[in-house]
Amino acid sequence: SPEHVHDSGRAVRICGLLVLGACTGPAGQGGAAGPSRDDRRGAQPASAVADAGDDAYVEVGKPLVLDASGSLGVSFSWDLGDGSVAEGETVQHVWTAPGNYPVVLSVTGADGGWRSDSIQVVVHAPLLDPAPAWSGTLARSPDGRWLYAALPEADAVIQVETATGQPREFLGCRSPRSVSVAPDGAVGAACTGDDALMVREADGQEWGLGFETGTMPAGVVPNRDGVWAVSLAGIGQVVRVSRHGEQSRHDVGPDPRALAWLPGPGGDRTYVARWRSDDAGGHVQTLAGDVAMLPVDERGDSDTTTGGLPNLIEQLVPTPDGAALVLPMVHSNDIRGAWLSGELLLHDTTVRAVVTMLSPDAPSDSVDARKQLDDRGRANAVVPSPLGDKLYIVHTGTRTVSILDRWTQNLVGSIQDTGAAPTGAVVSPDGRVLYVYAWLDREVRAFDVSGETTPPAELSRWRLIEDEPLAADELAGKRIFWDASDKRITRAGYIACSNCHPDGDHDGRTWDFTDRGEGLRNTPSLLGRSGMAMGPLHWSGNFDEIQDFENEFRGSSGGLGFLSAADWDEAGPPLGAAKSGRSSELDALAAYVSSLDETPRSPFVADPGDEDVFLSAGCDRCHPAPTYTDSSLALYTRHDIGTLTEATGDRLASGPLDGLDTPTLLGVWASPPYLHDGSATDLHAAVLAHEGAGVLSPDQLDAIVRFIRSL
Repeated sequence: SPEHVHDSGRAVRICGLLVLGACTGPAGQGGAAGPSRDDRRGAQPASAVADAGDDAYVEVGKPLVLDASGSLGVSFSWDLGDGSVAEGETVQHVWTAPGNYPVVLSVTGADGGWRSDSIQVVVHAPLLDPAPAWSGTLARSPDGRWLYAALPEADAVIQVETATGQPREFLGCRSPRSVSVAPDGAVGAACTGDDALMVREADGQEWGLGFETGTMPAGVVPNRDGVWAVSLAGIGQVVRVSRHGEQSRHDVGPDPRALAWLPGPGGDRTYVARWRSDDAGGHVQTLAGDVAMLPVDERGDSDTTTGGLPNLIEQLVPTPDGAALVLPMVHSNDIRGAWLSGELLLHDTTVRAVVTMLSPDAPSDSVDARKQLDDRGRANAVVPSPLGDKLYIVHTGTRTVSILDRWTQNLVGSIQDTGAAPTGAVVSPDGRVLYVYAWLDREVRAFDVSGETTPPAELSRWRLIEDEPLAADELAGKRIFWDASDKRITRAGYIACSNCHPDGDHDGRTWDFTDRGEGLRNTPSLLGRSGMAMGPLHWSGNFDEIQDFENEFRGSSGGLGFLSAADWDEAGPPLGAAKSGRSSELDALAAYVSSLDETPRSPFVADPGDEDVFLSAGCDRCHPAPTYTDSSLALYTRHDIGTLTEATGDRLASGPLDGLDTPTLLGVWASPPYLHDGSATDLHAAVLAHEGAGVLSPDQLDAIVRFIRSL
């Protein structure tokens, strides 16, 4: 259809290579140019002229006419890209499968010489009407006039006019997690800080619906009937609501975030994906309860692939034809390590960006068919082109976009500088412009993806806000936390702090750090710790300042580090001379991590008397209020509660570990699995793992767990 047509560039084949220009045979004029169009009305020239026309777009199963009337010659041959050939100046062809087909026209001149020209034919499946919808940090109106960016630090959804780049606050909303647009132009946002859904209708009317405290709205998606679905990550539910109130609630399991709405003749469906996966793999399901799994990739690692668990699924995006759900994610390779597999966990085998496509009706994806992206630690977001022939993959850590051919999954292009921490992207309705949300630059950048420039040229960048809500050092530190493009942080774009501590939280995984002088270590959340306010970092208490992450940069991440050689010689070892004050970048990182002073609000409420049971059982000896930890930098206290094993390893490779640093219980309801090795899947198991807990009655155990979950 005309609104989807765009020029994606011209390419032809010379000696089997796809290049720009035209292909000329050895006879006649050789490589000389053919006659001009003005000369064609005279006597028939000896040399051939090949003109295959413009790139074309056609629905699968429908005929397309290919016209070589702009060419000159005595014979015309078409290679149609699907194994078929045709002869004639004008031919008609039907492609039976969607794909990107290079069509090559070869023209023979009267002198026996030949020339070739090539076009690209995009064959697509029928497009859904209305179009599918999904949740993300950036969305656009159906007509492409407006963009909407969720900016959590500014407590707002910002609207940008694409014609002028003019921004304005569109919805007031505390810590918006995601935004989506309905077919009629209504805009909805999941407001995590408000535990609410906010919607602004196409006519300008606003309404909202609040949920219980701590429910943590994360994803939002509309349907065609003015009903919105919201994923409540805190309680494992998806709620369907309209401006008149709740319509239904659906239990979908822990940590739901990404949402997608897929219209169809057999009935509309809403899909939800879990953000953090369990040991079995990734989970995608419908509200009707149909579940699809993304299994662990146990095939091992190579130079270009990494095994592991599909994890941190931020988006779930249907293709425009509804034939596939595209999921950007990370392979968390926590099945590898010196203890677990006898293999070292390296900077390029720890995490890797992966994209998978799942059939809406399939019970699982194909591990073999997953696209793994080299030198990228995580895929955060994805958007398909309007016809679904290309996929634009956003990599927050490397500040890049990978452009994939949907059908072959070949990398056909990339954008190398999108700004700091891109988290979302959308494409204009005509497919010519890609808009990328550079979250930590507070910008939207527009790129020409029409094929007229290679690589795609930046067209414009628009500032979303005038006043930065974060202090300068906190913003600088947050950019470092999310960055994997700086060689001082990591060698090849894989490891960013945020790849294991997304949003300062935890990834739900347990890692084998045996080769680093530690052991099996469950990723702790940094939220609410205020940096060093709750004592030394890590399970073994091996860092006494945030700046000690210099050792991670230079070690497991393979980076160059921020300290000068002299400062590194003096202050290299953790727990030694202070690194603070020696690097503005490390100090900025410390400022950001220290600003993480809030834990997720709990949706759970303790019963009267539960705290008394907690106290009478002696839990407060190690977990005293108000921080619920006895850890401090004044006294390095470690405890052996009976969970140490041979796999626990050492502390900085300095000998057997005598105990573990006490983790805070604040926000612990939101951070499974538990214990240093992740061996407790729930809080009941975590409490019972303590020596002496076996004397607790079932009622006492339940009371202690209720109290802990309420913190």
